[in-house]
Amino acid sequence: MTFRHAALALALSTSAFSRFSYGFDIIAHRGASGYLPEHTLEAAALAYAQHPSYIEQDVVITKDGVPVVLHDIHLETVTDVEAVYPQRARSDGRYYALDFTLEELRQLRVHERQNEKGEAVFPHRYQGDKATFRVATLDAHIELIQQLNRISDQDIGFYVEIKSPQWHRQQGVDISAILLDTLKATNLAGKDANLYLQCFDFAEVKRLRNELGFKGKLIQLLGENSWGESVTDNDWLMSDDGLSELATVADGVGPWLGQLLDAQALKKAKIVVQPWLATAQKQGLLIHPYTFRVDALPAGLSEEQVLSLLIEQLKVDGVFTDQVPPIKQFLMQNK
Repeated sequence: MTFRHAALALALSTSAFSRFSYGFDIIAHRGASGYLPEHTLEAAALAYAQHPSYIEQDVVITKDGVPVVLHDIHLETVTDVEAVYPQRARSDGRYYALDFTLEELRQLRVHERQNEKGEAVFPHRYQGDKATFRVATLDAHIELIQQLNRISDQDIGFYVEIKSPQWHRQQGVDISAILLDTLKATNLAGKDANLYLQCFDFAEVKRLRNELGFKGKLIQLLGENSWGESVTDNDWLMSDDGLSELATVADGVGPWLGQLLDAQALKKAKIVVQPWLATAQKQGLLIHPYTFRVDALPAGLSEEQVLSLLIEQLKVDGVFTDQVPPIKQFLMQNK
C-alpha cells in the first residue's frame, strides 16, 4: 500500500486526527479537489469524511443575486457551459457566472479543471464522465457541513473566499454584503463562529472589518501583482509597514508557497526563508499558505520534505491542500 493510499484509508476510517490533536489547521482546498471535481457538494462531502480542520468555499454571485461556490468568476474551465449555452459568452469569449441565473447554472455539469486548450490541468485526477456534478449554492454547502457536524458531533469549520469584489461592484453587485447576509442567516458571522473569511483585495478586507462590521476571523490572501487578482500591492503588504497595517484588521495571511522561500536559493538546494514571514509571525498573524498538492509539488522536493519544511521549520499555522490524507499521515508519523 502506498503512502497516499494508506493515508486515505486512515483518514476515512477515523476522526481521531483533528486540528485539536496537533494545533495545525488542515484546510480542504475547494473540498476534496484532489479526488473529485472541485467545489461540488460531493467534493465537500468527501473532504468532510477526511476530517480536515476547515473546508474551503470560494464564492461568486449569480445574475439573480445568489452566492454560489465556484473558484472563478468564469465558468468554462470547470463546466460544460460552452456546450449548453454556446451563445452566452461575453465579447472576450468567456462565460461569466454573473450572467446566469441559479436555475441556468444548475443545468451545467461540473468537470475537472481544464486549461484554455480544454486539457486537464491535473491529468491524473478524476476522469469519469458518467457521474453528474453540479454547481451548488453557498447555502447548500453550509447546510451540508452543519448537518454533518450535528450528526457526527464534529466541528469542522468553513473557510470562505470572496472572489473579485471590485469586479463584482463594477458590475453593480456588492458581493461582500450579499455574502455577509448569508453568513448572518446561518449563524456564521459572529466573532466565535468556526469560520475564516478571506480575500485577495486588501481594500475589501478593511471594508469588511471597518464598514461592514464583520466580527469574525479575517485572512488577507497574498499573491503576485502580475496575477491581477486585485489592485492590492502585494509587495507592499509583505513589507514591515504593510504587515503592521494589515495586523490592525486581519487575523492572518494566506501566501502562496512560492512566497515563503527564496526561489533562487531553492534552485541551489538551499532553504532561505523570506524575511517577511518572521515579521508577520511577530505581528501575531496566522500563516495559512496555499496549496499543498501531491501531484504538483515544488521542483525537487518530496511530499515529506514540503510538509517538514512547512510544519517543522517554518512553523506555519496550517495549510491549504487538495489532498488531506497525506498531511494527516505525516502528522501521525511525526507526532
